[in-house]
Amino acid sequence: MWIILGVVVAILLAALIYLATLDGNFQARRSLEIDAPLDSVFATIVDFKSWPEWSPWLMHEPETKITYSENYAEENGFYSWDGKIVGAGKLTHLEIKPGASIKQQIEFLRPFKSVNQVNWGFEARDGSTLVSWEMNGSMPFLFRFMAPRMAPTIERDYELGLALLSGYMNPASPHPEVEFIGREELEAFNYWSIPCNGNLRQLEKARRSSIETLQAIGVDKVGLALTLYHQFDPMASQYQAEVAVPVGNSTPLSNYKRHEFKGGVYFKMTLRGDLGFLPLGWYALHSHCRMHKIKLDNTRPALEIYLGDATRITDGNQFSTDLYIPVL
Repeated sequence: MWIILGVVVAILLAALIYLATLDGNFQARRSLEIDAPLDSVFATIVDFKSWPEWSPWLMHEPETKITYSENYAEENGFYSWDGKIVGAGKLTHLEIKPGASIKQQIEFLRPFKSVNQVNWGFEARDGSTLVSWEMNGSMPFLFRFMAPRMAPTIERDYELGLALLSGYMNPASPHPEVEFIGREELEAFNYWSIPCNGNLRQLEKARRSSIETLQAIGVDKVGLALTLYHQFDPMASQYQAEVAVPVGNSTPLSNYKRHEFKGGVYFKMTLRGDLGFLPLGWYALHSHCRMHKIKLDNTRPALEIYLGDATRITDGNQFSTDLYIPVL
């Protein structure tokens, strides 16, 4: 008994010593030029009641309880949130310098307690506005091991939030719109494909030419062009993918080998906007599943299905893509 207790104490001490050696500080920052006047952008960010329209977090739980102070758009004004999925916290304006900067304090109350600094910067650019969004903070002692992952995650959230803000400020500007649909059973189908490996930005360049090549074959295509991602992880740097077109059982053989997609249960999200927003779309879908504790099946490919011809649509905001991630 005493030996077991001693081992447990030793493990706990080792864990505490390890945490003490870690730097729990982090800094996250993202910027975007928004096609709207500086005064309008500044006023929108100061107005906490506009945040649910473009928040990269509240989209995952629209029913989150939001409370605003009477002076919510002034210094010392705040809004607080309380949700089952997004946790609970409070964001307060500490300093507002019209047209220049905003300093805020963000307090996380759940799932863990933490207080961090948020800074906004603004720069007028010939009718548009360069907006910078930054968070400086530190993780609680017992969560220091999470610090290295905080900056990349928050920066991806900020990138998505700024893109959503851009669309809120100017609906005609390139921007994404996200709609979480839910579970859906996909049926099996055959397809021809072209391997297209690399990171998501590299795949973006290769996708169009691969789709054009496959669509020009002139065979018995029975569905929309799509991409299949194998062993997919939106936070990874490299992917194995196939750009594909579904074909019928009667499609003759050619230089393209026929493959089979076996179907299964997937979680579906629709992304409206240019294909360049797909990395953010996949991040949003992956985050949604993680936050809702939806278990993924990494043995099956993720899919994106293009609901139109990207080579003919001149307004990227009119393009839609269905994203499917395999779930258990």
